[in-house]
Amino acid sequence: MLTGRKAFLIFLLLVATVAGVIYFRLPLSVNVAHPSRGQVVEAVYATGTVEADPPIHVATERAARLTALLADEGMQVKTGQVLAKFDDAELQATLREMQIRQRNAENNLSRVGKLYQRRMVSAELLDQARTEAEAAREVTQRTLVQMNALTLISPVDGEIIKRDGEVGNYMPANQVVFSLRKSATQLRLTADVDEEDIPRVKPAQRVLITADAFPGKVFEGIIREITPEGDSVTRSYRVRISLSDDVPFFIGMTAESNILISQRDNALLVPNLSIMDNAVWLVKDGKALRQPVITGVKNADKTEITEGITDQDSIIIEPPEKLKAGQAVREVWSGPPDKSS
Repeated sequence: MLTGRKAFLIFLLLVATVAGVIYFRLPLSVNVAHPSRGQVVEAVYATGTVEADPPIHVATERAARLTALLADEGMQVKTGQVLAKFDDAELQATLREMQIRQRNAENNLSRVGKLYQRRMVSAELLDQARTEAEAAREVTQRTLVQMNALTLISPVDGEIIKRDGEVGNYMPANQVVFSLRKSATQLRLTADVDEEDIPRVKPAQRVLITADAFPGKVFEGIIREITPEGDSVTRSYRVRISLSDDVPFFIGMTAESNILISQRDNALLVPNLSIMDNAVWLVKDGKALRQPVITGVKNADKTEITEGITDQDSIIIEPPEKLKAGQAVREVWSGPPDKSS
């Protein structure tokens, strides 16, 4: 005879068995929805830096010690205005020596020239004197140019946006001391675009730009030029984006850009999660049906479908991996179902 405990356990086992049979015979529940209609935008993302257009840099041509700063950041300067001076004492001494040599060479040329007219020296000696005089003049001129290069002057009318170095610093050759923004020029954004995306980027495309300094605001720009040679290290290409005058960016800011490749209104859209191997799963007459589709533009959460389904189809939003064609399913609508379908 069964005890009460054994009878209860047998009852639970029977209930579990019946529940399991019912569960496995019930159709699989799947979340479904109709495709939606809306705008879809294809864009290429890139980050960049705001620059003067074009950036103008004033640098040293030779290593020297900075002796005077005559301009600073934020100052408006004119073309030809002296910005800084470097120690030229050594070149001054060299210039005086070269000028003396030049005078001596020229005096010697004059003397040899008179002697040649009197046929007291050969033509070869005259040519030698002439060559020495010309060489002395060239050395003097070259020294003068080097000395003048130790005085930095502004090449344009504009504003100094950055200055490096202090009086007393020893500056290496080609060191940028001043960066300027030319008067009446716009800013630009220089962005690095991945080499996989660059074939889709063309001049005159619109660009939507955001910056952390201006949260919630979107600014516009236009692709102006694309550098023909890429960077093999970063595997990217430099793209310059023109900005309008009313963009409140500061030079040196980092900004994020979305280059608009294409834009379509009233596109047929499905969630990205519903697409598997270029197909979607539909529910027809209570059964799952795999339907190949042709996709168009894809954004962060939805993809355009150009061929394969209609607005009235019931799309399985996130198809289970082991779903089989013809398998019975039960629709769970993510939104209100279409009564006419």
